[in-house]
Amino acid sequence: MGQKVNAIGLRLGVNRNWDSKWFAERKYASSLHKDLITTEFLTRVYEKEGILVSRVIMKRTFDTTFIFLHLYSPAEGLVDKVVNKATLDKTLTTINGTEVELKIVDVLQYTKKRMKTIREISMELAAYRSRKYFNESLQVIGTGMIVKSALLLSKYFASQIEKDFRHNQFIDFVKKVLPLFLEKLPEVQGVRIQFKGRLNGSDRSKTQWFKYGQIPFHTLKERIDYGYTPAFTLYGVCGIKVWICFAAPLDQENLN
Repeated sequence: MGQKVNAIGLRLGVNRNWDSKWFAERKYASSLHKDLITTEFLTRVYEKEGILVSRVIMKRTFDTTFIFLHLYSPAEGLVDKVVNKATLDKTLTTINGTEVELKIVDVLQYTKKRMKTIREISMELAAYRSRKYFNESLQVIGTGMIVKSALLLSKYFASQIEKDFRHNQFIDFVKKVLPLFLEKLPEVQGVRIQFKGRLNGSDRSKTQWFKYGQIPFHTLKERIDYGYTPAFTLYGVCGIKVWICFAAPLDQENLN
């Protein structure tokens, strides 16, 4: 059953904390819906501008709501240019009914120390350099595996499936890239990715999945991050699931 349930929910309280950190004796449902609406609102606002939302962490006190928003921006300074912070704060205050403090974490900054690693991998995949998504894919995949964000990877894969009708070419490229990153990143123990749907415009739905390294689904002590994103294509909806297992302890400073 380890691969039939959400790997994050299965490990809550064991080695994974909740993204919503608050306690309510009354009006629990109201607070929960505020969390869901806030997460959906921020996701739509930023991803409409091509900025991927990796994680949303919310902490509530009596009169203040703290929101820690993890974003992947393809270019520096893009976050401040595309979104009016004053309007955003006003809308978030209206949704939550309290004062809101929004802190944005750019996950790309954690990849800068590993740029040499990404350049080395790009040299090994020189045959794919003519593809439009070559450099962008290496940057996003590297960032997702370094910060251990399976949701970031699943969202990026879904966006590429929606853009390019030649799904098999992109999937084959991902198959080539992942083992190279696993060799360069010892803190990542394994990764598994599943694509399901009418890939490449096939008449019938099919599933393509591949695994590198170790992904022990049934072992609760293992730290496994999970992400799922649907891709809406001309041929129907395709589902992308990503699991990342990492051996190094979580960096709480990066998560909170």
